[in-house]
Amino acid sequence: MTTNNFYAMRGERLLIATTKKIATAMHRLLLLVLLVLTGSYTAWAQHDGFRLHGCLPLPDGTAVGLLVNTDTAQSVECCSGVLRNHTFSFTGKIDRPRAATFITNNLNIVAKNHWPDDSIHWNYINLYLTNDDILITPELKVKGGQVQDDYNDLLAMDDTGGAVVSPDLFFRFIDGHPHSPVAVDLARRLMERAYNLTAAQVEHLDTTITSVPEDTTGLRLMRQQIAQARKMVKGATLQDLDLVTTKGMPTSLSKIVAEAQQSKPGYVLIDFWASWCGICLAAMPDIKTLAEKYSQDLTVLGVSIDIKEQAWLRSIQKHHEPWAQYRTSPQGYKDLFTKYQVGNGVPYYLLIRPDGKVLAAMSGPKEVRETLDNLLNK
Repeated sequence: MTTNNFYAMRGERLLIATTKKIATAMHRLLLLVLLVLTGSYTAWAQHDGFRLHGCLPLPDGTAVGLLVNTDTAQSVECCSGVLRNHTFSFTGKIDRPRAATFITNNLNIVAKNHWPDDSIHWNYINLYLTNDDILITPELKVKGGQVQDDYNDLLAMDDTGGAVVSPDLFFRFIDGHPHSPVAVDLARRLMERAYNLTAAQVEHLDTTITSVPEDTTGLRLMRQQIAQARKMVKGATLQDLDLVTTKGMPTSLSKIVAEAQQSKPGYVLIDFWASWCGICLAAMPDIKTLAEKYSQDLTVLGVSIDIKEQAWLRSIQKHHEPWAQYRTSPQGYKDLFTKYQVGNGVPYYLLIRPDGKVLAAMSGPKEVRETLDNLLNK
């Protein structure tokens, strides 16, 4: 073989090798583009954390922030900033899917320009934060990740996104998305405020939501709630709470209910309230009307969750109502939130049957009136 032939063959091999490398690189680049376009790359990259971003039709300088629900508080601020070139980008990492709220406001812009207060604008956009690439569109819609897709399905069913507890809608969503973290959240909300579900409904939640790969912690917490909820379904025995009288004497919820029914057989309405709860105080005149209308069949008992005794006593004097008043002891206060799972506090109403069992938790005086009308006017 001549030297020229040797270098010619070597050059051909180098050319072939180079061509193969280029082809391999192009193939990898093409694959990467396809992965991005199909969303597979985002799914692979989700282990690195989340990216929440968008280009919004709002003025530069608009404040943007992200509030995330936690297990110990309703929500905490996760990220904040301002729009620049109409865009924002938040990054981070979370332990599991979390309900969140993206917020915008122009308070700084209004203050800087000395505009009137009616120029202030807020936007609240609910979403599910996961370790994915999540986009807020110019239309203020959210896209990105399977959990957000599930939540968008809920929004298509109910534009409040579950802000209002609707058992029929919640169960319908859960039946259609039994493995979704959104279903876990809805199930947990259904079990708040004890005695609002039937035994069959609690069992349905237990047998329907059996695995949630993306939120095993949420599933575990839901199982704990189910164990407690089984004890506190419609028609179950009233779970006791430690109380104190206006004279500071210890008593209990089951005791005062039993005494009320011994004195006057019939239904008992327990009104859980607090001196600082405007909704509670505003409802008391309606409760008084109920007590007068059903004076032969209904006894009302007030149970305050005030921590400060003097605030409670002053409120009783100011908003005097013609029924006995009690207050939860420190242990009773704790048990109301753990046993009864009254996650968002008062007002909270329980209607007790003449046999001492709990008929149901009531949403307010209107539902109490409708229920008693049906029971007593047959």
